[in-house]
Amino acid sequence: MSPTVLENAPRADCAVTADGRVTFEISLPDATAPQLLLRLRPKKGEQETTGHAVELVELPGTPGRWRAELGDNPRLDEGRWDAYLLPAADQPRERLRPGLRDLRLLAPAAPDPRLADDGTLRVRLPYPTKDGALAVRAWRRVGHAEAHRVEPGEHGLTVTGRLYGVDPGDGAAAVLRRRGKEGPEREAPMTLDEAGGFSFTADYRELPVEAGAQAVWNVFVRPRADARPVRVARLLDDVADRKAVFVYPTATVRGAAFWPYYTVDNDLSIQVTSEG
Repeated sequence: MSPTVLENAPRADCAVTADGRVTFEISLPDATAPQLLLRLRPKKGEQETTGHAVELVELPGTPGRWRAELGDNPRLDEGRWDAYLLPAADQPRERLRPGLRDLRLLAPAAPDPRLADDGTLRVRLPYPTKDGALAVRAWRRVGHAEAHRVEPGEHGLTVTGRLYGVDPGDGAAAVLRRRGKEGPEREAPMTLDEAGGFSFTADYRELPVEAGAQAVWNVFVRPRADARPVRVARLLDDVADRKAVFVYPTATVRGAAFWPYYTVDNDLSIQVTSEG
């Protein structure tokens, strides 16, 4: 996208409300029936297939100031949604720039998120893209393990957090799965409290090391013996992309480097790189 396109693009002020809605306000003095358009960003080489138009309503007593709300509907699929303005039905879409973003309610001390009746956690976070445009990062998880503290040690990684949308019970454990390769999982014992808080330490010495190879182990929590594991991630704050922001130290064990990190989806993983 050229800088000129964004320089001339309107700005949208965004806020996240206490009940999880996202509001957008845009100054459009000459508009008559504008809409906010959210388009799911496709994978590289693919075409756009999914979009949602949200009505913009002129604020009473403030001519030219328009507001849209993103509530329970539309239910955004997990991914990155680029934001556009549709000035009118017969006009092309325009990219939006981020204006003021009020994300105070996403701070660590914020109240617990609302879950859908089926236990699904939905998170929508407005953020600026690398080229300065406005987008919304959306997550939709049926069961979620929120990481609160990630503490790398000499021989392992200690994680504390809280479960959402699942019922913990006997047989709970942390589960590490190697990405892209079938094989035995690795488990670590975990402590749970009645409120869903959890804590575990993933011992690096329990992970296999292959000479001259690199592997990534994705981190999950199995809330009870008969439940499916849910991904450990950090979603409930105002950081859209954690990977380059929260950088953890590497530990060397058995001639291999163990590096815990957040993926591009803010999920927690451990990269194992052997030198020999």
